[in-house]
Amino acid sequence: MPASTSIATPITPRQVLQAGTAVANMKAIAEKSGQTYVQNTPVQVDVAGATGFIIACPAMTSVATAKIAGFSTQPGSNLTTSGVGKTLTTGQAVPNQSSAVVIPIGAPWAGADGLAYFNLADPNVQFIGTFGDSSDNTLAVLAQAQVGGLFGLFKDPGNSFWYVDNHVITTAAGACVEITELVDAIGTLNGKVQFRVTAAASQLQA
Repeated sequence: MPASTSIATPITPRQVLQAGTAVANMKAIAEKSGQTYVQNTPVQVDVAGATGFIIACPAMTSVATAKIAGFSTQPGSNLTTSGVGKTLTTGQAVPNQSSAVVIPIGAPWAGADGLAYFNLADPNVQFIGTFGDSSDNTLAVLAQAQVGGLFGLFKDPGNSFWYVDNHVITTAAGACVEITELVDAIGTLNGKVQFRVTAAASQLQA
């Protein structure tokens, strides 16, 4: 049977368990050039390249690759140079001001400062996402036994968001999140679940 496709939804904070705060912690770190990930997807401090810049998480297939700094709050900015912001311009010339540019009304701020913004993958923060299966979508049905279980995260090939992956259930294979609650009813295909990133997979714990 085919894998889950075009079912993933944005991953966002749902609950903060840390006493004294009701808002998920955020962080901003310089973004590596060429990043085109969509918002509300997992990002990491570059593991393989050891550059220190934020990149989209690669496919999580092992303990080494399943490292998450957090979940982006804006899309990747496709920077030309790592950590160096760029501003969307119209290309129009400004009379008598050779260094000036015209910025379109409503142009997004994303990328202007060269930083990537994300909600930290803090184990105290509970996120919400969709349940899928990277091998057989018919198996992505919510069951009570999934609560407390370890699962992977998988990039949906249909829409580039990520889902909690029923097919990956060991850390050796890339499992990095623990389901803490079923948001939708038991028996729902591709239902919503609440989860936390495991301490072992969290790069920048608060």
